[in-house]
Amino acid sequence: MLKIFDFNIQLPEFIDKGLTKPAEAVGTTLTSTWEFVFGGFDFYVQKVQHNRKVAFESFKSEVEGKIACVPLEKLTEPPLHILGPTLEASKYYFENEDLRFMFANLIAASINIDTVSEVHPSFVDTIKQLSPLDAKNISLFKEESSFPIVNYEFLLKEEGYATHKTNVFLDNKEVNDIDQNSTSITNLNRLGLVSITYRTALKDLVYDKFEKTDLFLSLERQIKSSDVNNNSLKDFNGIGITKGIVDITPYGRNFINICI
Repeated sequence: MLKIFDFNIQLPEFIDKGLTKPAEAVGTTLTSTWEFVFGGFDFYVQKVQHNRKVAFESFKSEVEGKIACVPLEKLTEPPLHILGPTLEASKYYFENEDLRFMFANLIAASINIDTVSEVHPSFVDTIKQLSPLDAKNISLFKEESSFPIVNYEFLLKEEGYATHKTNVFLDNKEVNDIDQNSTSITNLNRLGLVSITYRTALKDLVYDKFEKTDLFLSLERQIKSSDVNNNSLKDFNGIGITKGIVDITPYGRNFINICI
């Protein structure tokens, strides 16, 4: 059993020798208060260590399972510049199921003669820079190569527009937070896994959902409300969208084939 703190507080010698009731009371109070404040910390650390051990065993089983699926005649010596960094990085990320899965696939691909040439050394650093949400979003491109994306724009009363939200992405059915998904897609674009363009668009129908979000409808109501002159939206004539496309890149497709 892990022990972080010793709750048996030792009293100063001059107090201990006094053996007075006040001294005993001080010792009892101090010990009781210490246990009240820090008593749960040992349990918390044990819980964290237990969860990490369970996650490690899952990671180990996944790696072993994927290696077992490689035919014996396909096994090859893994490049050290791939295997070494992969194992080193994985120890900090295996507690997340999605990232653990990617590292396990990367290790398995590095020992398979059919896939080792497609394993790029940068895949390790790419996984390290993915959040769990990023991992879920890039996985969406396994079946589809393109998705609609938009910017929310305030239409100015005089002329032009002012951007309100960029890279609004709605195809993650598990996470509906517009800002989180926007950050995620922007990061995938930064890593070169996807590309974003607003120079072209998909069929108009696929963009209808962007004008039905709670945020879009709320802003639309505020702009149209009778007391619009009393709020921060008084300079705007309406709200609209700029249509765009987010595509998987060749690098992203290769990353998906190996890691996902």
